[in-house]
Amino acid sequence: MRRPNAIQRFMVVAAVLVGGLALVAPAVALAPIAPAASAPSAVPTTKILAVGHLTAKWTPEARRAVMPAEVRRTVDLYLAGKIDQWYVKQDQTGVVFLLNVTDLKEAHDLLAALPLGQAGLMEFDLVPLGPLNPLRLLVTPPAP
Repeated sequence: MRRPNAIQRFMVVAAVLVGGLALVAPAVALAPIAPAASAPSAVPTTKILAVGHLTAKWTPEARRAVMPAEVRRTVDLYLAGKIDQWYVKQDQTGVVFLLNVTDLKEAHDLLAALPLGQAGLMEFDLVPLGPLNPLRLLVTPPAP
């Protein structure tokens, strides 16, 4: 009998988690949801999603002048562990970074210091991310 590989083991774990979520989903769906502004989140920020978009200042000439330095500085942030993942948006209007930082100001300062940010050619929307809080229902014993 063959031993399952890592992908097969992951699929089993994922199926168990999804199945477990299906069992608690009715309770979650019926629980009242408080508005975001009424209470701070109990979920810690573990990463920041940075969605970049080109500004009206973007021109082919500006691109040629800035991109060599932009690429070097972005690679520096990646090698320093600040950028975990990086993508280009399919419509080519910007980039998406998953940052290994937990502070919005730090994320803003890192991105604003990049050459595209300094030239006003790209701006970022920052989204703090954290663990999927409903998973706590799977590990927390029910109240008596």
